[in-house]
Amino acid sequence: MAFVDDCPPIVVERVMREDLADSESSELFSWIAGNASLDCQVKALIAVADRLDKNSHPQVIGDFTSSVATYARFLTPLGVEQIKSAYLRVRYDETVAAQYFLGLRATKIDIRPHLERRVEVDWSFEHPRQNAATWHYYLYLASLEDPAAIEALGEKLAGTKNGNDLTNLLQSLSEVEGENVTSLLRAYENDMRRADGTEAPGMPISENVKLWLSMREQ
Repeated sequence: MAFVDDCPPIVVERVMREDLADSESSELFSWIAGNASLDCQVKALIAVADRLDKNSHPQVIGDFTSSVATYARFLTPLGVEQIKSAYLRVRYDETVAAQYFLGLRATKIDIRPHLERRVEVDWSFEHPRQNAATWHYYLYLASLEDPAAIEALGEKLAGTKNGNDLTNLLQSLSEVEGENVTSLLRAYENDMRRADGTEAPGMPISENVKLWLSMREQ
């Protein structure tokens, strides 16, 4: 087993004994990062993936999927398949939706049929970091070039009147790759509404959008 061979015994022992049903085990991933080489960190992530199941604590799942996003570019195709298997075993919990879907986006893992009846759709949120599981689900769908998701995201943006709320949504959207997403952003490159500043009105949406578009062209 490569994990056992390539990681320090202290890391192997902790990864294999950790109770993944305990919320405090979410600290495992930051601990591994501070006690192992990059190669070992990636292999430890896969070893944790193989241990995750329906009883794993949502907080552990959230930190695991966040780590998946961090290490995505270092994963082998086999590693991605092992990560996918873990996603199919664990419970979906909307309290960790942002991390959960970020890991899926980073690895391009497509489990849409698995999620269809598990994600409750609710567009009533205002901020992408507050009760916005639906937003992150649709960002994931958009990353897979799902046309219905692009349309739904566009409708959410169009219905957001407050400049600050819209800026936050557009900034979150700008992190997703794809020409369809770029087109959504371009629709706001002349929008003069402003985000909230610390002591005065912030930058116009148009200026922020131009910045995000330029970054996508690099």
